[in-house]
Amino acid sequence: MKTVLTTLNAKYIHTSLALRWLYIANKDRFDISFREYTIKEKIPTIVDELLATDCDILGISVSIWNVNQTKELIDKLKEQRPELIVIVGGPEVSYEPDFFIKNWQIDYVISGEGEFVLGNLIQAIGEGTSTQIDGVSSRNFISRKIAQADIVALSKLDSPYQLEEDKENLKNRMVYFESSRGCPYQCQYCLSSLEKGVRYFPNEYITENLGYLIQNGAKQIKFLDRTFNLNKNHTTNVFDYLIANHRPNLSCQFEIYADLLTDEMIDYLNKKLPKNYFRFEVGIQSTYEPTNLAVKRKQDFPLLYSNVQKLMDGGKIDLHLDLIAGLPYETFDRFAKSFNDVFALRAKEVQLGFLKMLRGTNLRRFADKYGYKYDEQAPYEIICNNDITRKELDRIHEAEHALEKFWNSGRFQLTMNSLIENQYRGRYFELFDEIAHFYEQNNYPHRGYQLEDLFRYLNAFLESRGIDLFEELRADYYSCFNNRPHGFWKETLDKKKRKQLLYQIGQDKAFLEQHNLNRKIVEKQTAIDPISDKEYLLTIFLESQRLTIKYNTKNIQ
Repeated sequence: MKTVLTTLNAKYIHTSLALRWLYIANKDRFDISFREYTIKEKIPTIVDELLATDCDILGISVSIWNVNQTKELIDKLKEQRPELIVIVGGPEVSYEPDFFIKNWQIDYVISGEGEFVLGNLIQAIGEGTSTQIDGVSSRNFISRKIAQADIVALSKLDSPYQLEEDKENLKNRMVYFESSRGCPYQCQYCLSSLEKGVRYFPNEYITENLGYLIQNGAKQIKFLDRTFNLNKNHTTNVFDYLIANHRPNLSCQFEIYADLLTDEMIDYLNKKLPKNYFRFEVGIQSTYEPTNLAVKRKQDFPLLYSNVQKLMDGGKIDLHLDLIAGLPYETFDRFAKSFNDVFALRAKEVQLGFLKMLRGTNLRRFADKYGYKYDEQAPYEIICNNDITRKELDRIHEAEHALEKFWNSGRFQLTMNSLIENQYRGRYFELFDEIAHFYEQNNYPHRGYQLEDLFRYLNAFLESRGIDLFEELRADYYSCFNNRPHGFWKETLDKKKRKQLLYQIGQDKAFLEQHNLNRKIVEKQTAIDPISDKEYLLTIFLESQRLTIKYNTKNIQ
């Protein structure tokens, strides 16, 4: 029976490791292939392409970001080919298979790691034998078993990282890599808490595949391990290999538990690691201990803070710190405190997420205990609970928009650091909350704006507060462009004067020779800011750098 595996990725740059594992594990036994799409593509087009394969079985990986589009896809497929056998798997469907069997036009659900289970199911369907298989649910049988694949057996298969059809795109797409599966922690809002134990791929297998990816031009490798640094020997082996085989223009991302970092490991990374090679994502979520206890999250925040600070001081690793709004017992004010605690580290990115009541999690099961109301449609984001209102969560959402635009974007470093250091020290959430409120008052858009607009909006906010950071904002502004941009400020130099001044500079041979410029560059690539009636600040946009030069001249009449 011809089988096609597919999924809808969030973006083109993303790849599905799950599809590749399923394909690798079954390609020698069955007529099987895989195709990837994105959630942005038109469903009717995808339907036509999948039906054109003339497959008998369609396997679809379902996640929280594609569940709605996947249901639409299945409905349209079944409408045209009711006899098509549809199997779904993935984190979204694994823990409530009965719901999907009842409400979707599907034939089977595979719960958990389906590499070998899929083969057993395809064989049973082909032979017409019983499909009551552990980890497989159907209209006649609901399995409560969450399948776990044999890691050693997987490592003996052909590699999902070395497929010939992926080789050309390694440099253009993110490579997802797993060196282990499972998580030892019991965070009640996370699906990983439902897994049993942590299993590691053999070190030789890991290094062989990392070597292949490095040698063949991969640019982004994202490790899927839920807590990468759980096992010291494992962590050291992988880090040692990556550092020894460093290649320019390659970055690797890891989810780490900062509490587990030792001074020895931190010192090693700070000394040995090439700059901008590693990116660490650190889940903090909350600094309020009653909240952490409620969701069974073990965390020593003072230790975590100290370890992250040491990494920051090393200047080698980009850090991404995560917070979750809407956890039990965390009021609006207490969340603001958590935000301030975390933001004080001044990490490159602070992700402000919102609690999702994921299917299968214990927090969803006991939602009534905390008074949770949440959207019944994916991504199941909370609306309110006993401790925080809908209006307060909406307010945090608006602050999150400001955070993304003005901090996480990295475009306003001088301005924001000055604000944080001088006007809003210790009141970081208040800053983004105030920017958000200013946005609302002035009906500024969250979408459809130009980059120059963001500078204009922030400048207006600063002026409304009587804060003069024009020089910092202008410097940030110019750092965002490779060509001469329009100013976000009201021009004080009219077009005629600008033209005259540019002409005069273009004729100033001594000036041009001193700075290795020519008249054409000056006229086309120079921004001018008056300092006084005789002095001007020139910002000259060259291919590899920006020159900032003061220029003195006589008044232009």
